[in-house]
Amino acid sequence: MLDSFEKESRLHERRLARQRQMRLMEEAASGLPLHVNDDDDDDNANNNEMEYEMPPPSHVEEVDSEDDVPSMYSGIHNSNNLNKNGNDNLWSSANSKDLDDSKLKFVMGDNTNNNSNNNYDETASYSSWTERQKREHDESRHLIMLASRRVSSSSGRGGTLEMEMRDEERRSRRYNKCPVWFMLHRKLICSLCLVMALIVMGVLIGQMKKNMGQDGAEWPMNPATGGSSSSGMTSGTSASHEPMDSSNEESTHNPQDSSNNNNDSSSNNNQHELDMIKFERIKDRLLEHQISHASTLEDPTTAQYKALQWIVRDDPRQLDVMPLDDVETGLTGEQVDREEGLFERYALAVFWFQTTDLAIVNGGSGGGSRNGGPDRPFRTEEEEEDEVEFTMQEIQWRESTNWLTEKGFCLWHGVICHPVPQSTAHGASSVRYDDDFHVAILNLTENNIHGLVPREVYMAFTKMQALDLSWNELGGAIGREIGALRDLQDLFLQSNQFTGAIPTTIGELGNLYNLNISDNKIAGTVPTQIGMMSKLRDASMFQNRIGGRIPGEIGYLTDLLALYLDSNRLTGPIPTSIGKLTSLVDLRLRANKLTGTIPSEVGELKNLEEIQLYQNSLTGPLPSELGLLDGLIFLYLDSNELTGSIPEEWGGMRNLEQLFLSGNNLQGQIPDTIRGMEVLQYLRASDNQFSGTIPTDMGKMLKLEFLYLEENDFDGLIPSELGELHKLQVSGPSRMDHVLKVIIF
Repeated sequence: MLDSFEKESRLHERRLARQRQMRLMEEAASGLPLHVNDDDDDDNANNNEMEYEMPPPSHVEEVDSEDDVPSMYSGIHNSNNLNKNGNDNLWSSANSKDLDDSKLKFVMGDNTNNNSNNNYDETASYSSWTERQKREHDESRHLIMLASRRVSSSSGRGGTLEMEMRDEERRSRRYNKCPVWFMLHRKLICSLCLVMALIVMGVLIGQMKKNMGQDGAEWPMNPATGGSSSSGMTSGTSASHEPMDSSNEESTHNPQDSSNNNNDSSSNNNQHELDMIKFERIKDRLLEHQISHASTLEDPTTAQYKALQWIVRDDPRQLDVMPLDDVETGLTGEQVDREEGLFERYALAVFWFQTTDLAIVNGGSGGGSRNGGPDRPFRTEEEEEDEVEFTMQEIQWRESTNWLTEKGFCLWHGVICHPVPQSTAHGASSVRYDDDFHVAILNLTENNIHGLVPREVYMAFTKMQALDLSWNELGGAIGREIGALRDLQDLFLQSNQFTGAIPTTIGELGNLYNLNISDNKIAGTVPTQIGMMSKLRDASMFQNRIGGRIPGEIGYLTDLLALYLDSNRLTGPIPTSIGKLTSLVDLRLRANKLTGTIPSEVGELKNLEEIQLYQNSLTGPLPSELGLLDGLIFLYLDSNELTGSIPEEWGGMRNLEQLFLSGNNLQGQIPDTIRGMEVLQYLRASDNQFSGTIPTDMGKMLKLEFLYLEENDFDGLIPSELGELHKLQVSGPSRMDHVLKVIIF
């Protein structure tokens, strides 16, 4: 019974102490004066009474239990209600920012009866009570100190204190929403997340390297770093770029070996920085001279990027351009030659990578693709049908001596340079010397070259006079940049796989003498700008897919000697302006779809030796003006729809050796004047409507070897004079009448 009463008494004392503690906390927060009688030696807890000015009763709540604590904000007064009499016990920012020790101890619960605590046994209940009291002590201390700071910094702002304390409580509640286990092990959890992120990143990087290795591509790298990001890669060209071996080991050099031997040239950070500056400097100059597109110099998979990387990092000669500050002051003639030599060395390197890199050849990148490059992004159906995938062995050059080595490109296979003036330090007048001077001739015919001709070949060689890439496997369209080769005299691109149309800029080649683009897959039409090529002597465009009409501007080519437009898809009539080609020797328009009549203006071409108009749809009579061509040797008019008879004037073609008229609608008699063709060897007039008798004067054509007159309407006897034709080829029985019957009838 006594124990119960004693427990109830002590519980009541704790409630009173708690109530006094909270009131002091409220007064401390609101700035009211504190009056506390400190009697630490008094055994009776009731003597620890405090004299203070109580706030209005309406702001104090009753404490029903130990846990029902009144809100610390319920009794806060506005700063205007504070005592302003200057009392020393008034706690505010004007007197002291901290409570004295005795008052603070009382508020924190340190002023309780010590004797009463000794009567308690150290039981489990007492231990839990002390822990809770300590926690309340810490919370009270934190709130009081917080209130002290707020009051001292917000004098005259009563509403702000309440708002800030509510914000602090709200942030505390939000922080306490995290799970307890997370707060206890947050460092360990963060470390595990970081390790997992690093593992995932490493796996992704390894997979990317593996995929690039399978595709045969070099890991993208900065050209100034001096090495590949993959230890398995060489710093120069890849193995797919290795030229074919030559029997002459001294003159043949492997570009990859040259790249490996020069890997040490970029071994320190200063050199790396210089290489990067050099890369950008040369790149800017290439763009300034419009030699390359910016997009191709920024893509590590292109031939242009690989070539510039080789120039900057792997080329043993380490050529460079002048800085822009020096260029503004002007360059000497030799400095200009050196800069252009660098551009031409770069262009040759582009051509090498463009035609030896398997990924690029098979339709990859590099300023162009099998689609025709950036200027011609679409392919025709015929081009798609012709597309072929190559292997590494199939695209190896037959000869690549000195390409991409330390030698000057004037010693590279197929490259012939202009002679160096004697006044320079080179001291060489030969076209074969170890230097990088202006390219005069690039002759790589029959070298098993595949891929595209990059624009750099047209833009860099400003003084090139001959370009011969015939009899290879080059494809794509002929670039419109070809008009930049103003000094070009010979262009040989025949027997390749070129597609697309003939660029109109070809008319800018005003110094061109020979144009041969035959035996390709070129489509489109013959551009009218061809009339601007006034020096053109040979225009060979046969065996292509060229359509449309023959432009009348072709008549401006007064120096033209040979016009080969056969085996195409040309339509329409033969232009009458063709009669202005007074220098023409050879005219071949066979195997097209030409219509209309043979223009009489052809008779004005006094120098003609050969006319091929067969396998067309020509109509009308045979022009008598052809009889004026006494120098004509070959006349092929078969397989057309020609009508009328053979003009008597044709007897004037005294040098004619072959006359083909078969497969037409010709009629009438063969004129006696035919005997004027004294050197005629072949006469094919079968499959027509000739009638009458065979002229006896044909027996005077002593050089006649083949005579075909079958499928006609001849009558009468075979002239015996034909028996005098001893060169007439016979087979089987030697009796002339039997032979003639077989041939004629």
